[in-house]
Amino acid sequence: MISQILDGFSFHSQWNGGIIFFTLILIVLYMFLLPTPKDHPKYKSMAFTGSMLLILLAVGSPLNLLGRMLFRAHIIQIVIVLLIAAPLIVIGLKTNLLEKVLQKNGVKRVYRVLTYPVFTIVLFHGLLIGYHVPEMFDWIRTGYFTNYFFLIGLIVAAVLLWWPIIGPIKEHDQMTFKKKLIYIVVNIVLFLPVTLFLWLAADALYSVYSDTSQMLAALALCMPLGEEIPPDLLETLLPYPPVGEQKNGAIILFITQALIFGLSAIWLFMKKGRK
Repeated sequence: MISQILDGFSFHSQWNGGIIFFTLILIVLYMFLLPTPKDHPKYKSMAFTGSMLLILLAVGSPLNLLGRMLFRAHIIQIVIVLLIAAPLIVIGLKTNLLEKVLQKNGVKRVYRVLTYPVFTIVLFHGLLIGYHVPEMFDWIRTGYFTNYFFLIGLIVAAVLLWWPIIGPIKEHDQMTFKKKLIYIVVNIVLFLPVTLFLWLAADALYSVYSDTSQMLAALALCMPLGEEIPPDLLETLLPYPPVGEQKNGAIILFITQALIFGLSAIWLFMKKGRK
C-alpha cells in the first residue's frame, strides 16, 4: 500500500531539499567549525550525526509525506524525532563552549531553570498534549510556518526533557540516580493522557486525516512549487479508517516510549555499575 501511495509523487516531493541542506549544514558545522576538545570521544560525533540523519529521515524523507496521510506515520515521526534523535543530540553535544558560558552567574541561573526537571516535564508534555488537541493540530498542520515553528519547539522541549537524564555536564547534573529513575517513570506515565485520548476516541479526531480537502491542504505544504498532488491519490488511500489509524498510533506511541525510557533506565544502571 505504501509503495502505491508514493508512486505518484516525484523524487523532489518525497525528499525535502531544505531539510537535507539544513541537516547537512549542521553536521558540517559540528564536525569542522565548532571547536573540538582534545578528549572529544568519537561516540559523541556519531551520536550527533545520527540524530541529524534521523531528523532528516523523519521530516525530510517520504515518511513526511506519509505522515500527512497516515496518522500512524505521524506518530512514528514523533517517536523518531522526540524520543530517539533528541537524546542523541544531548549525548553528542560539544559541551566545552557551554561550560565556559556557564561560568557567568546569570547564564547559570537560566540554565538551571531550563534544565530543572519539573520545568522540562511541564514544557514537553504540555506542548505534546497541546499539539494533539484536534483544533490545534489541524491549524498547525495546514500552516507552513506553524508546522515548522511547532516542530522546532517540540525538538527543543525534547532536548530539555532528556537533559536531566543524560546529564551531559557533570558539574551541573542536578539529579541523583534514584531521582533520574523516578523522572523516567513519571515521563512514561505522562504519555498516558495522549495515548488514551487517541485510543478511546470513537470518532475521527483530526480533520486533516478525515476531511479530504483538509488532508490535501496539509499535503500541499510538502509539494515543490509547480507540482500537483497525484489525482488518484484519494482512490489509492480508500478505504481509509481514521479511527483505526488513531488506535494504531496510540499503540505505537505508548509501546515505543515505554521501551525507549526503559532502555534509558537500563543505561543508567549500566553507567552506575561502571563507576
